[in-house]
Amino acid sequence: MLSALLLAASLAATDAPAADEAHIQAALDLIVASRADQTFDQMKDPTGPMVQSTIAQFQGCESAKPLLDEFAAAMAQVKFTEEEITGSRRAVAGVYAAVFSKEELETMTAFFKSAVGQKMLERTPEVMQRAQEALQARMQGNMQKAGEQMQTFGPRLEEAYNSCRASAPQQ
Repeated sequence: MLSALLLAASLAATDAPAADEAHIQAALDLIVASRADQTFDQMKDPTGPMVQSTIAQFQGCESAKPLLDEFAAAMAQVKFTEEEITGSRRAVAGVYAAVFSKEELETMTAFFKSAVGQKMLERTPEVMQRAQEALQARMQGNMQKAGEQMQTFGPRLEEAYNSCRASAPQQ
């Protein structure tokens, strides 16, 4: 999740206020220590996973192979240059530097380099998965109730919508 936020920030961070180089370096150090730099590595082949997923859907369909090869080649051209990746990394560092002091960045970096910080980074995917499962289990009952209500109201809402459309002035 952090990596997705960083990528989004990198695309929107062109107007971040300038910080001195030591402040930016502290932010860059945090990006590495928190493993958020992996997001920038993914920019080298941003379409790869989507291409593989698309190709997998055609497994066993030999007649689609020429088209899939053409598709894969075209999508392979969609990538970020090293200069764009470096610029994005620095833009995100600028956002961090605008939000956090150099000392705060250094403290967060020290945390992520610590044994507890490393454990947090290693276990976060498991925590997120388990949290999602716990939330889904709790939400399932409410979503079932919502589905029942939609079945009750659906036809009436559709009728009201059609009535409104029929009485609306024609443009």
